[in-house]
Amino acid sequence: MVRSLRAAVSFLTVIPGGNADGSAGERLGRAYFPAIGAAVGLVAGLVFVVVAAIATPLLAAAAAVATLTLLTGALHLDGLADSADGLLGRGDAERRLAIMRDPRLGTYGVVAVVIVLALEFAAIASMSPTRALAGLIVAGALSRLATLAVLAAVPYVRETGLGNIAFDRRRRGADLLAGVAITAVVCAIDWRRAAVAVLLVTISTLAVVALARRRLGGATGDVCGATAEIGQVAALLVFAATTLR
Repeated sequence: MVRSLRAAVSFLTVIPGGNADGSAGERLGRAYFPAIGAAVGLVAGLVFVVVAAIATPLLAAAAAVATLTLLTGALHLDGLADSADGLLGRGDAERRLAIMRDPRLGTYGVVAVVIVLALEFAAIASMSPTRALAGLIVAGALSRLATLAVLAAVPYVRETGLGNIAFDRRRRGADLLAGVAITAVVCAIDWRRAAVAVLLVTISTLAVVALARRRLGGATGDVCGATAEIGQVAALLVFAATTLR
């Protein structure tokens, strides 16, 4: 369990300590994805609280978004950009997959990243420190649970790539159930807003999956990254909504 957790941490963040590529034979701890997302959100939330105490909310929000990006190594943002270029561009499935593998960034990718970062920044900046802390933790868990759901339920369409490790067919159902349990505990922080966030994250995840199935025939690691980023934004927007008391 410890080795699979370390592999999951290494897979989702820049923190070393595990063989995320499976080279040492351990299984990637996918069930821990929501917990790792919550931990990343916790760190970003604490950064927001500290910076907001000594500077403006705008600077605090920028610091929080930067923390999210640095801790994950922009992994999910990269997936979002590649997915936007491939899924929104023209061509058949083979052409789209080739575009997504191309390291060069296209127009759709740039626009998608800018929109997502702007929404994250605006949402966090509009919250009080307490709500931002709770929102970032819950958003981190829910967005990674959405990724876990894609790994468990959607076929992987590439023959090679790091995604093969994450889309391992072993214990997918058990990993998803464990991830749901972990996320439920995290959502108890603010269950009213979390309940609405679950709905919005589910809708956004289904939309991404539907598009990927129609244009690729399934999912890739990049699609999982896009799911995480869009799910995170969806949850943060719920916590930023002033109508939810």
